Amino acid sequence: MNNQAVFEGNKTRAILYCRSANGDNSELQEQKDVLGDYAKAKGLAVVRTYIESGTMGALTYHNLRLQARYHEFDELIITELAVLGNSSIEITEEISFLVASGVKVLSLKDGELNVETLPSHFRKRFMLKNMI
Repeated sequence: MNNQAVFEGNKTRAILYCRSANGDNSELQEQKDVLGDYAKAKGLAVVRTYIESGTMGALTYHNLRLQARYHEFDELIITELAVLGNSSIEITEEISFLVASGVKVLSLKDGELNVETLPSHFRKRFMLKNMI
């Protein structure tokens, strides 16, 4: 049986990824609600929702990559770029892997993320940090 047969029609399969660097449960719940509402409004089939505190856990990282490699989802939806890592190198590596695996990475705040769009997002992020 084909994995897509589980989902209605040809819906885009998505994983929702929520992370709070400081372990704020209300922030995690807010991210989950916002991402869930977005997925519902766009008619996405949510395959899985990851919710983490602190840094991206090794188990989640491994599972997410395996699911991408085996084409178990089409889009990774996050609230913002910073959710994917603490450094530009971590974020770039993760997005590069996902995109190379055929996954569209979408940030509700930043739009579609790929190696072409990342430099401008990093510049904006750097400028905002320096202005504070």
